[in-house]
Amino acid sequence: MAATHVAPVRAADADTDADYEAYEKVVQIMSKAMSESIKKSLGALKDEETFVAHVRDVAEAEGLARDDVRAEDLFGPFWRLANGVDLDVQWRSSAGVPVRSALIGGSIDPPEGQERFSIGASAFGFGIGVSW
Repeated sequence: MAATHVAPVRAADADTDADYEAYEKVVQIMSKAMSESIKKSLGALKDEETFVAHVRDVAEAEGLARDDVRAEDLFGPFWRLANGVDLDVQWRSSAGVPVRSALIGGSIDPPEGQERFSIGASAFGFGIGVSW
C-alpha cells in the first residue's frame, strides 16, 4: 500500500486566492533568479582563470589553506569527470493546494580541448527542480 499525502483543504475566498497568486508569483520570480545565478556560476567554471579564482575563494571561505587546495591542479580533472548537477528547491506554504513543480534545465559545453571521461554525456547538464 502506497502512502499518499493530501494537501489541507484551502478556504476559497478572494483574499486567499489573491494571497496564493502573490505567493506563486514571488516563488516563480525567486526560483528563476536562483537558477540564473546557478547557471552563471556553473558557466564561469569553463574558464580556467575564473575556475581557479572561484575555487580558491570558496576554499578560503571554508577555512581551507591554499596549500591544501591547489585550484590550478583541479581544473582538468574536474572537467574530465564532471557531467552534471541536479538540485531541488522545495518551497513550503500553507496554501492548501496540491504541490506544483517545474524543472529548469540545460547544459554547459565543456571547455575547448578538454578531454572528458564520459559515458554518453557530451556536455555538463544541470537540472534545477522547483516545487511550490
